Amino acid sequence: MASSRIPLYRVKGTHYECAHTIGELTRESIRHRIADDLPYLTPLFAFVQTEYGQKLHRDFLETTRSLYPWYWDELRGLADGSAIPFEQLLVLNFLNETRTAYRLLEEKKQLENETGEKGCTTVLINRKDTNTLSLLHNEDHSTALYMTGYLVEADIQSSKYEDGKRESPKEKFIAYCYAGGIPGNAFGVNKHGFACTLNGLYPNFVAHGRLPRQIINRALLSVKNEEELDKLIHASPAAYGFCINGGFIHQCNYLLNYEIGPNLNIDNENYISKCRIINNEDNLEKKDDDDEYSTAFNYLIHYNHYERLDKVINQQKALQSSHSRWKRGQELGEIFNSKDAICLLGDYENEAFPIFRSSNQSDVKSRTLCTIHINFLTKELILYQHNPKENNEPSLTYNLADLFV
Repeated sequence: MASSRIPLYRVKGTHYECAHTIGELTRESIRHRIADDLPYLTPLFAFVQTEYGQKLHRDFLETTRSLYPWYWDELRGLADGSAIPFEQLLVLNFLNETRTAYRLLEEKKQLENETGEKGCTTVLINRKDTNTLSLLHNEDHSTALYMTGYLVEADIQSSKYEDGKRESPKEKFIAYCYAGGIPGNAFGVNKHGFACTLNGLYPNFVAHGRLPRQIINRALLSVKNEEELDKLIHASPAAYGFCINGGFIHQCNYLLNYEIGPNLNIDNENYISKCRIINNEDNLEKKDDDDEYSTAFNYLIHYNHYERLDKVINQQKALQSSHSRWKRGQELGEIFNSKDAICLLGDYENEAFPIFRSSNQSDVKSRTLCTIHINFLTKELILYQHNPKENNEPSLTYNLADLFV
């Protein structure tokens, strides 16, 4: 069973119906989130009422309705079910893009500092010597989300669009959600066995008229295989940056990490860096000359700054937290198994920029909302609501095989 702090909701129906139900169930949580984060959100709510802010969101919505009309339905359903103003929900769903556009317009340095402090840490392990194939992740964000996050198990039926010319994917997944946001940009596993966690990356610009990361991240919950994943990433022009960490449970040869950001030099193109985490170099066979990627051996740790695309994407300067966590990870050394990963994810040696953030630390604006371990070999999603280094009793152990039937 899920903990009382992180409930598990089960919904079934169309995209609109499922989102509407979630909106009804989480109405008070969304209100609490907004109230707790009001000093931070108020200028963003005001910004999207300006001519520039309205155009920013209008362009995002037009692109979303064109490419993924079923996720536009989810935004509508969430707003209708929660009775929260649609403009405010869009800020919550398009948060990274909105605050960066606002900061660049207003030149507010304090928002720049907040951005890097709210990012996540992910460990991908693929080792034969310790028989470990796992994805472990700290979900970090605003303290206002600590009591309002939830898990959703969704069974979404396919719907027809554009007079039957298009059809939305039939989806089934479990995902962690922020109050007021559609699923996708934290972590999740779908019925095809694709498991992923997401890390924010922070270009110092926003690409207008493209897809906010929330929409692309939401679409990840429908992918069936690696080829479809690559196609989705290439065909979905990103307005902002993010990192995908994941793999396919039914295909246990390697794990995947993608760094993604908008390429402003070419219309609707993304910068994409793909990395496979392998346990044996013999497993690596490139399909053709166009299949370009890098490799990591045995494990990879990713934070909130570009490591492979840093030469082509201009990043925000205020990423001290990400770089400090990276440095601490280097000090802790090689990751051999999930216990080592939990020791890293539970570390708070650096008081200013700890890897695991709690209410006892000086940074009261950001917390580790939960830690998860997706075990590809046992097909389990294990969720910890406390620091797993100090309290290894999970609050939820979810049998992923239930999704695959």
